[in-house]
Amino acid sequence: MRLIVFAALLFGNLAAIAQAPTPRVVQNIETFARLYGYVRYFHPSDEAAAVDWDKLAVLGAQHVDAAKTDNELRTTLLTLFRPVAPTLQLLPINKKVSFAAKEITPNDLKGYQVISWQHYGMGQGNARSIYHSRRLHRPEALKSAEPTFGTLTKAVDATAYRGKEFRYTAFVRNATPEQGSGALWARVDLPGRKMGFFDNMNDRPITRGEWTEYEIKGTIDPQAVSLYFGAMLSGRGQVQVDKMQVLVREADTWKTVFATDFETDAVDKYPESISGKANAKSYTKEYSFAVSEKSAAEGRRSVLISSSSSESETANGSDEALFARQVAIGEVVQENIGSGLRCVLPLALYGTKEATYPAADKAELTALQAALKQLPAADLTSKSRALRLADVVITWNVFQHFYPYFAFSKSDWPAALPEALRAAYPDQTDAEYLKTLRRLTARLHDGHVGVYSYGRATNVKYLPVAWEWVQNQLMITQVADNSLAVHKDDIVTTINGQPAAAYFREAEQYISAATQGWLRYRAASETASGPAGSALQVEVLRPGASATAVTLHFDQTTNQYSATRQGSASRRLSPSVYYLNLDQIPMDSIDKLMPELEKSKAIICNLRGYPKSNHGLLAHLLSQPDTAGHWMRVPHYIYPDQKQLAGYTPMGWKLKPKAPHLSARIIFITDGSAISYAESFMGFVEGYKLATIIGQPTAGTNGNINPFTLPGNYRISWTGMEVRKHNGSQHHGVGIIPNIYLEKTIQGVREGRDEFLEKAIELANAQ
Repeated sequence: MRLIVFAALLFGNLAAIAQAPTPRVVQNIETFARLYGYVRYFHPSDEAAAVDWDKLAVLGAQHVDAAKTDNELRTTLLTLFRPVAPTLQLLPINKKVSFAAKEITPNDLKGYQVISWQHYGMGQGNARSIYHSRRLHRPEALKSAEPTFGTLTKAVDATAYRGKEFRYTAFVRNATPEQGSGALWARVDLPGRKMGFFDNMNDRPITRGEWTEYEIKGTIDPQAVSLYFGAMLSGRGQVQVDKMQVLVREADTWKTVFATDFETDAVDKYPESISGKANAKSYTKEYSFAVSEKSAAEGRRSVLISSSSSESETANGSDEALFARQVAIGEVVQENIGSGLRCVLPLALYGTKEATYPAADKAELTALQAALKQLPAADLTSKSRALRLADVVITWNVFQHFYPYFAFSKSDWPAALPEALRAAYPDQTDAEYLKTLRRLTARLHDGHVGVYSYGRATNVKYLPVAWEWVQNQLMITQVADNSLAVHKDDIVTTINGQPAAAYFREAEQYISAATQGWLRYRAASETASGPAGSALQVEVLRPGASATAVTLHFDQTTNQYSATRQGSASRRLSPSVYYLNLDQIPMDSIDKLMPELEKSKAIICNLRGYPKSNHGLLAHLLSQPDTAGHWMRVPHYIYPDQKQLAGYTPMGWKLKPKAPHLSARIIFITDGSAISYAESFMGFVEGYKLATIIGQPTAGTNGNINPFTLPGNYRISWTGMEVRKHNGSQHHGVGIIPNIYLEKTIQGVREGRDEFLEKAIELANAQ
């Protein structure tokens, strides 16, 4: 009978029409969602462990749509879940529930062990991750490492072309756009391992299956040492490259600096025209680079960049318990899941080495597997409503069961589910759906949250200005070009006809932030980005002038926009005061400065941003070994809905003092842009009182991220562990609190002063 149900529902797909869902439809999917999380993450049957849960989410979103009554929905849910959870019971909430362990106990227990889930954070089958999920007495299913990117690389000496415009072109064909994306890239290297111009087409990945010419253009930096360029494949699949060419403008003509069409390179070999030597090898095991005659833009040959495997492979990992506590036979999930239904589901089963007990009905399991296999390819893309609803279901459940900060964020997460389902239902475009996912995850108040549409051409550019809120006014603090119609000290009063504050509030509803400082920092960046070539209409005020209407275009790359916000890496401010910009200076450069730092009476450390792998500086500030070994901790989950946590695994950095010890007065400047690693750094400064901290509270978000990928190639990052202050108090949503709180002033910005640094210098000279 259930075979017929699957067949009928499989082809009754949701119509992709922009319309609001009925309350019944939302209720059905919400009920499905709650049951989905319980079975996927906490029911330990072998059948559940083997099913494709992404496809089951899509199939379920299709199926439950049609149920008109609670009883119809119950039938559909049992059809979906009984094949993988044969002991599942769905009962009316007014019916007395009883569950006896003997119902899932074999007559003879010889050869049986207890099988149940343990979650160390939330594991996703990544052997390299700190987070793991596995069933007791079952090896953890580990996926092979996902390939990141493979790149064909060429370099030329750029010293003769400093300050000149360049164009890099190549023909590219993406042979497998459903698996990965292609791109050209170019980078200018500067002295001291610094980077100048950079563009990797991150905002416009190559997905076309036809040979097409692509271009990167820019200006070679005045201090350029080398120009690196090439082509790459991100993810899996195959990308072909042909007719690579770099030209530099000399007066009114373009001079060819490098060109190859691979016609003289040996077939099935790494191209000698790129490597400069015969029999060169690929630098990565995950990708191969070989001249091919399969296809070419012109002539016979091109270069084929291929991933070593077309899909993720699974291997068995450890079967050792992740921690001591475990679920006992007889313990069940017994929760109301909506639609008048109560779920009763065992959390532990008996199992032999071959199978868990009791086994699923073979006909039902076969029917489910067939339905999953027959899902049309169109239903597994972002254009499918079923997929969009499925992604909401998956996303909500990940956080419902594993997000460690609900106690601090005060989010009404249960209410977020139906709200997101209602929003996703009528979404028609990728941009609309990204807003739905971002609005949903903004309710987490987690500064690590990011929602990305992977492998799609977003073609995002930035305004040629940076702005921020100063004394409750939106002020332009940086400009990319002094010829612009706006000035560095202008105040923006309206954006696209809206008051600036209202425009920002609209953007902020899609940003997940634990503190106001991080929210404002992210909003300043988000509002400065938009579709390439589009424009914002702003009205600005400047001293002594009336309001001026200005059009600003989104025409800057990420690298150009970031360059407007950078400062010097280090400098001596006076004979006795040294300045370190920890955003910019790497640890090896700090090590070289150590003799100078030893002589200084005061050292000012700027950490308004993200450290450049330089936390080794802390060892030179510590006077005793670090004993704060519990400020990071990974939660242990064995029950759904984060009930009765099974404990934590604590950890820390365990730093030791290192010579020379810097006895100077230390002053740290920080603000709301300092997040994660920056807060780990600042946590030591605060916890061990290593410095005077001035500025504003940090982002209040720390801990290793645990990103996951949804069907349709949406990717969401989030914080997977709990981090506290060194004294055990709350860090999330609080951040590192400065000893001296500061704010910028409009006058200070207009005078070009860094008022935070001025205060630091005042403190340094006051000793």
